[in-house]
Amino acid sequence: MPISDNALQKEKNGFIAVTGDAKFGQVIAALNAVGGQPWWHVVVQLPDGSWRAARISEIAAPLVTNKNAAEVRLRDSAEIKTVASVDRYSLETKAAETLARKTPGGVLLVTDGAPVGILVENVRRGGGNAGGLPLSSTSLEQLGGKYVKLKDYGSILLSSSKK
Repeated sequence: MPISDNALQKEKNGFIAVTGDAKFGQVIAALNAVGGQPWWHVVVQLPDGSWRAARISEIAAPLVTNKNAAEVRLRDSAEIKTVASVDRYSLETKAAETLARKTPGGVLLVTDGAPVGILVENVRRGGGNAGGLPLSSTSLEQLGGKYVKLKDYGSILLSSSKK
C-alpha cells in the first residue's frame, strides 16, 4: 500500500514545492495563488537534485528588515534544511510517518517522480495564530513586494498540497 492521500492531505502537511531559482517574492505569489498559509512548508529543489524545506514564516522572519526580501533566492536561505524523501509507493503510511518523526525537523518529502506531499510530525503548537508563528499573511505580502500579484510564477512552482 502506498502512502495514503488522507495522510498527505492533512492540514498540517500543507506545502508548496519550488525550484532553487525561486525568489522569496515569487514564493509568496505562488502561496497566495494556491490559498496557502504562512505556516506551510516550502520545499526547494536544489540544482543538484537534493531537497530542502522550512516553514515559510521561518524563512520570512530574518527577512523582515531586508528591503530586498522579495529578491532573495530560497536556495540561499540559511533557514532551509535538507529533508529526506521517499517514493510514495516504497512505504506504507504508518512507516512513513514513523520515518518523518525520526528525521531532523520532522519533515519527510513524498514523491512520485515529483513532490506529491509532505508528512510533518513532531508539530509544536503555540498560542496565538496558527502554529504560534510570528508573521501574518499581511506581513508576508509586504515582504513579497512586487511579486505578490505576479501572474507568471509557474516557472518556479513544482507542486503544492492544493490539487
